[in-house]
Amino acid sequence: MPDRTLAPSDICGCGDTGHLTSKTIPIDLAHGAGQVKNVPVYHCRSRNCNEFTLPHAVAQRLEDIAEEMEANGAAEAVFTWDSGAEADSGSLTQANAQAYLQAFTLQFNGREYEDAKVILVVPGQAVFLQSTMDSSEYYLLHYEQNYNAEGIWFFLYKFYYEKPKFSYEDFLQWSEDGYLKELGCMNMEDVEASFADEFGEWE
Repeated sequence: MPDRTLAPSDICGCGDTGHLTSKTIPIDLAHGAGQVKNVPVYHCRSRNCNEFTLPHAVAQRLEDIAEEMEANGAAEAVFTWDSGAEADSGSLTQANAQAYLQAFTLQFNGREYEDAKVILVVPGQAVFLQSTMDSSEYYLLHYEQNYNAEGIWFFLYKFYYEKPKFSYEDFLQWSEDGYLKELGCMNMEDVEASFADEFGEWE
């Protein structure tokens, strides 16, 4: 059994620190161009960077997936570690999924968008933003562990919090009373674009 454990970070194709995330990767097939979704890669998360690095085990698995696609005449596939009847229900082991989530959420730490700034990251769980126009207006990007869909999904919420200092512990108790307004649900691959639409570009 090959080692399928992926570190949360490595080097992006541009040379900067890369964080574990997933991308749709184009792939050349004997019958034409194809693509594989949810491929684990390391990317620096810069909006201007189109480079990425494939973990060695992932690159090896992609070769097998390409062979399977050519045998089936398929143009699209979803990354999984196993093929056929051996495939599990998701593309990641539990350990790798946690590494994905932690790396993905941590890369938002300290970001300032045109209309909001990140004030707190709970690794692997949540990203909190505060509006730059209204200090009582907040947003929460929350990982939904039991969401019944393929891939890694998040919900975006909006809420108003009047206390002068935001405390995660106080928030947990306060939010139990149902003060969160759901704005939408998105796959991990769509979070960056959704944030840009909602808050503008980040610096």
